[in-house]
Amino acid sequence: MNNELGIMNNKKPKIKKFTDLDVWKEGHKLVLMVYKITKNMFKRYKKQDTRIQTRYKFKFQNFKLFGYWNLRFGICLYLVSCILVSSVSATMQSDNYIIYETVLHSFEGPVVSGISCSGPTATSITVAWTTDVIADGFVVYDTASGFASSKEQGSSVKTSASHSVTVSGLESGATYYYKVKSTRLNGGSTTDTTVYTCDTSAAAADEEEEAAVPGGGGILIIDKRDKVAPLVSNVQVINVRGSSATIVWETDESATGFAEYGTDINYGNTFGQWAYGTSHSVILENLTSETAYHFRVLSSDESGNLGKSEDQVFTTISLIDEIGIDIGIEPEDEQSAENILAEASRKAIEIMEKFASQVSLNVLESTLSSQYDAIKRLAGLVPPPILSGEPRVEVQSDRATVYWTTDKEATSLVAIAGEAEYNPGAPEPYARTSGDSENLTTEHEVRIFGLEPGALYHYQLRSKSAAGALGQSRDFTFRTSLETLEITNYYTEVINDSTAAFKWVTNFNSDSAIKFAPYRNGILSVEESKIIKDNVESVIHEITIEEFEGGVVYEIELQSQDAQGNMAVQSISLFSTTKDDLPPVVSNIKVDSTVFLDKEGKIQTIISWLTNEPSTSLVYYQEGVHRGEVELANKTGLNISYSKDHIMVFTKFKSNSVYTFRVESVDSGGNVSLSDPHTFMTPKKQESILDIILRILGKTFGWMKEII
Repeated sequence: MNNELGIMNNKKPKIKKFTDLDVWKEGHKLVLMVYKITKNMFKRYKKQDTRIQTRYKFKFQNFKLFGYWNLRFGICLYLVSCILVSSVSATMQSDNYIIYETVLHSFEGPVVSGISCSGPTATSITVAWTTDVIADGFVVYDTASGFASSKEQGSSVKTSASHSVTVSGLESGATYYYKVKSTRLNGGSTTDTTVYTCDTSAAAADEEEEAAVPGGGGILIIDKRDKVAPLVSNVQVINVRGSSATIVWETDESATGFAEYGTDINYGNTFGQWAYGTSHSVILENLTSETAYHFRVLSSDESGNLGKSEDQVFTTISLIDEIGIDIGIEPEDEQSAENILAEASRKAIEIMEKFASQVSLNVLESTLSSQYDAIKRLAGLVPPPILSGEPRVEVQSDRATVYWTTDKEATSLVAIAGEAEYNPGAPEPYARTSGDSENLTTEHEVRIFGLEPGALYHYQLRSKSAAGALGQSRDFTFRTSLETLEITNYYTEVINDSTAAFKWVTNFNSDSAIKFAPYRNGILSVEESKIIKDNVESVIHEITIEEFEGGVVYEIELQSQDAQGNMAVQSISLFSTTKDDLPPVVSNIKVDSTVFLDKEGKIQTIISWLTNEPSTSLVYYQEGVHRGEVELANKTGLNISYSKDHIMVFTKFKSNSVYTFRVESVDSGGNVSLSDPHTFMTPKKQESILDIILRILGKTFGWMKEII
């Protein structure tokens, strides 16, 4: 217990009358349970000196009880400390007996009175009220009396019983319905049931709304009188492949473009663009072939009104259909498989003719075969690396990172399969391998992406030194965590010295809130903190704050809470509306490759990096090794979702090939960071359908297999 409560060193607080209890509860943040014990009761139980089970109907909530009886003047006092538990057994004792009791209490909310609205301007009103105890203060407001799209502003600081909240960012000449709510120190909350109204003043006749230049270089014009959501139309799915699809649609006004998608109607994934326009296109990547996906599109206008489409479904195509498309055959062709075989054969013959004119096949065959066989025999005599015992695994809902060590430098691979895919009796029990099959190390770290939430996975460590057999561990398992509400990316847009827009995306529908507080003389001024909240639930969120002070640094906290009470929070430290001239700092660039061990044998390469501030993602790449002055020939599409954790997935790299790449990130102020060149080698691919075709042809043209 705390010394300010006067309880240390056997000091007992003295309560002379029951009316003193409220003072103690609020001033000392403790609860006093008072029992009146008659003289006869005391004598009777003193003689028995026995434990007594009591069943009083006191209800004390969220407090753990402990302390001592203080038997004076027939009143028993019991001290309670603020520790959050729902219900506990309280032990109370005197010199002669002990009483046990389970108690639970719910505190009443504060009494609210004196509610008034004053000082209206064209964009704000000030609401004041009092509570009978110290509490925080929030104003819930809407332009409709039903509060269907209500928002909140206020402060969670609990230092006073007098409250005044200036509600900003309102429309001029409008009537607002509002009510107040306050929560006391011990958790009791009151939302006043009376609905009040307050009118903002009309805007000056010559006042015009100016277009503001955001930090990212665009124009943001906010029409706060617009209450009509964009009309979504012409929703289509085009360019459906095995691992990707493009969704296009139109809106009747300038709006953002996002798509929610997933394997059922709960979706679970959101991707899109904050850029405004009337024609929208979103490319969904990293999909599973031959799988049905549900989706709907979302577009919000510059006033935050959200338009949605109905649920629709598309199905990704198979690998063989995708190969057909790559060589010019549409999957609708009834003879696509036969045509693919014929076309692949034709291309294979073209390859043979090209190499036949440049290389002596006899020399190529004899030289490579003899060297390969000799190296393979010698490598078999070298013992495999020794893998450490139990690996360390860090899991999230959709990914995992596996760490282990070896006694010698070796490659880093993890073979993995879901519970349904794992087949311990098969020659290859696992579904895919992830990791680095080229670089050697003794400290291994492999990141595995694309996992299912709450699922059990089997995995095996695999490491191979420069020469020697492959070292393999026993089978291990881990379970991914359940998917929880999270802010997947966010974006800040500075409009002017006093105004900034904050935009973020969550993986589930939830409300929107921003808590902000300024730093004064280098110290966070908690008493000046304020919360602005929008109670409408969505997966895309946007709140504009118009009351910043130019040159002042703020602590910002983005908050979203779903209907089940789960909370996601993203902190933005040292935020200021002052122009940002510094580019993002790029670090921790990594390359991870995955080989799927099924009949498709697909290779997936993931390039990831971190930045110190939210920024875009782009990768430049080209096959081969290239210096920094060379402009790389290829680049990915720009991912304009602002994030500090960047992940770009590639499925089209050639197997067993070297690539050079550079990553680029641009922050909301337009500052660009371009990394130095990095190189990596893709793993050797499992034999694919095309490999099988070429091998069959090779039986006819015996020298063919040495070309491939």
